[in-house]
Amino acid sequence: MVTPRQHAEPTTAGPLGRSGDPGEHPLLPLARRVARQLAAPATVGSSFIAGSVTAGLGNHTSDIDVYLVGTGLAPARRQLVLDRSRFDVQELSVADLDAAVGRVAGAAFPGDGSTVVAQRDLDLAVRLWSGEVITDDGALAPLRDRLRAAPLPLRRALITHWLTAVHYELEDVAGLVANGDLDAGLMAARTALLLAGKAVAAACGDFYTGRKWVWHQLRRAAPSGFPYEGFRHLLRYDPLADGTGAGGGSGTPAGGLPSLAGFTQGCLSAVATLGWHGIPLEHWPCWPGASDRPGESDRSEPGSTAPVGSQQVPGLLRRAPGFSPRAHSGGVVLALPALRRVRLNPDVALVWALCDGAPPSTVTGRAQKLREAHPAYAGLTPDRCAVIIERLVAARLVEAL
Repeated sequence: MVTPRQHAEPTTAGPLGRSGDPGEHPLLPLARRVARQLAAPATVGSSFIAGSVTAGLGNHTSDIDVYLVGTGLAPARRQLVLDRSRFDVQELSVADLDAAVGRVAGAAFPGDGSTVVAQRDLDLAVRLWSGEVITDDGALAPLRDRLRAAPLPLRRALITHWLTAVHYELEDVAGLVANGDLDAGLMAARTALLLAGKAVAAACGDFYTGRKWVWHQLRRAAPSGFPYEGFRHLLRYDPLADGTGAGGGSGTPAGGLPSLAGFTQGCLSAVATLGWHGIPLEHWPCWPGASDRPGESDRSEPGSTAPVGSQQVPGLLRRAPGFSPRAHSGGVVLALPALRRVRLNPDVALVWALCDGAPPSTVTGRAQKLREAHPAYAGLTPDRCAVIIERLVAARLVEAL
């Protein structure tokens, strides 16, 4: 059972050494010295360093971002190279940083597909969140405290960013595969899966935005049930080389492009429901490719039936392929590229997300365990779940196998 207090805490992990063991990264002492020297002029009131290294990632070739903040500073950017290390130096005013944090902290999340938070604002907020303050005249601490005191808006802004990015990649996949351009389609499908991994990391409180570190972020932040090895396998696997292609196949564990899309959809389903509400993804019961959780009823065989409402629905319920979820303040929008766009209330979206090939009894049981996780799910009684399942099947958002 999940209680409302069991919400995921964002990651503020310290840097890693080159060996991957906890400890200070060897670039940090130099970065601190550089920041202090650059912050010496009277026009610079505060400074902080950011980037993969300060986020507990990075290696000896990583660059360091140095932010100089002052009341009268105009936006500027330059690059320095010291001891073969690269420093990206950015100057901005206190007012600009304050406004960016304000836009992130006060963001609304409409379901109309509009841009919620500008990329620059999101990057600044994440870097301030995970960076290291070097000098502060009193401007930085209140802004960072504002972000950390209420992390849900930043989490949701990042989730929105990644879910939207995945949606656009899946649109590309649909168009490319339809035209027979399978090489480009595979590239877009892999990118969509990688971005889905970033969405999972963000939902788990690991906010760093650099894409190439997604493997490390999932390894340190994803819940124990997350199929990390399956994620790695699908990103490396080439369904075109072994002939499974876009139509899938049983000759390999991945089974072609549909397996990448299915894994991606499974990740997004967890993020757009529990993750959106700040509920730890440790409680997500049906990761793609994972075995059933203890205590769940056995899956029915294909062709068996279970009563749902006034109808007999075949015993296995599966989210309709091709739909990608995007959460917003009023629920979840399911989109099928160039074909359909459907708005779901939060409780309906959760039931949809829980349909991973399980029978209605298992889906309903999962929903019961999550009823207390958030007020939006409190009404998911067995009868309510039965009605939702029946309507999802009728709307062709869930397939009854």
